[in-house]
Amino acid sequence: MKKNIIVTGGARGIGAAIVSELAKQGHNILLNYYKSEEKAKALADKLNNDGCNVEIYKADVSNIEEGKAMVKFAITKFKKID
Repeated sequence: MKKNIIVTGGARGIGAAIVSELAKQGHNILLNYYKSEEKAKALADKLNNDGCNVEIYKADVSNIEEGKAMVKFAITKFKKID
């Protein structure tokens, strides 16, 4: 079953590996980054070119307002978050 998933810190390291695996399984992914915009864009572009559905969103998740805005964006894109 396809899920709608937010992965924080998803642009590099373990987060990027999680994004890649979940996207390849067919899930819709919102990849959150804060400082690694180029890496986030590159990963999303690669996965989207492979037929996955990955959106990116810059937010400092330690800031409650930015976190709320990110969730609102995800719901707008995917209709719900799993």
